[in-house]
Amino acid sequence: MERLTLDKLPSAVLQKLDLETVFMSSRLIVAAEQLQIFRQLHGKKLPATKIGKILGIHPKFQALLLDALVSLGLLRKNSHNYCNSELAEKYFIQERSIYWTRQFSSENVENFTRFSVLEKVLKTGKDPRQLLGKKLQSYLTEMRKNTKQAHDFTRMLFQYHQSDAQALAQNLNLDKFHRILDVGGGSGVMSIALLKKFHHLRAGILDIEPVCVVTKNIIAEEGFPDRIEIHTGDMYEPYPSGYDVIMFCDVGAMNEKLISNAYRNLPEGGMVVLVDRFLSEDRTDPLDVLLHQFIGSTFGTETVKEIVEMLVKGGFHYIQSNNFYKDVWLITGIKTIGKYSK
Repeated sequence: MERLTLDKLPSAVLQKLDLETVFMSSRLIVAAEQLQIFRQLHGKKLPATKIGKILGIHPKFQALLLDALVSLGLLRKNSHNYCNSELAEKYFIQERSIYWTRQFSSENVENFTRFSVLEKVLKTGKDPRQLLGKKLQSYLTEMRKNTKQAHDFTRMLFQYHQSDAQALAQNLNLDKFHRILDVGGGSGVMSIALLKKFHHLRAGILDIEPVCVVTKNIIAEEGFPDRIEIHTGDMYEPYPSGYDVIMFCDVGAMNEKLISNAYRNLPEGGMVVLVDRFLSEDRTDPLDVLLHQFIGSTFGTETVKEIVEMLVKGGFHYIQSNNFYKDVWLITGIKTIGKYSK
């Protein structure tokens, strides 16, 4: 999925933006997404009063909000009617599902709130949720409690990871392997892409129960109910047996316990696969991973070198790393010397 970066905006819009207005403008766009303005205007031309009535926007801000979005190049205005610009159609409709609109915009609202106490975070070292008087609980705990959130999040990731899933299928050779366990596999997007490429392959997806309910439906929609098995569980518990590949894709911070779990459950010659956006060796990229650390993110802060060292310490050999798609890395290792090794 392609993201709306600033370089995609018209030059006339960029000239209006500085650091302060970028912050405020991004918050305004998030509000527009939460209100689903772009989806309401998809293929339509409507006056401000009509849009405001449909979406419940106060009359004081109806035209003001829409005019601001025109100024940002996201809407067009003709007399008293508004419609989506080509930019909005591409990045808020074509590139995003309704699940992205609902889930990601909600996450952004929460992130803006957490950044409001950034100075206190920097001085105290505390999680912003503590400073805001909120309960500290993991993302998985939240999804266990909120099945709607789990549904939207899982569906969102299925769309979001399509491009890197296809790239992974082109760069990971599984010709000699038979069964892959996708730990924290969520929507199954990575496993489905691999099964489309390797017709002999079967997969298992391990995740929490609310996610697995959604994953089961996705697998059926994609036509793979007979080749993918669903396992409800925790990635820190022992894994189901019978898999000669164990894969971790975008599961958050990697650690020795996860590596050890994989090693114990793999047969001799089995392979561990890690797919994620790791920090650069100088630790200055990716920028969004760094920024999210200030608001209690679960993103890992390991470099590729540190991940490789972790695999070596965990007993894996023939380790290979490949920056195979944008800033996404593929790292693999083999358990001891077996028939699958070089």
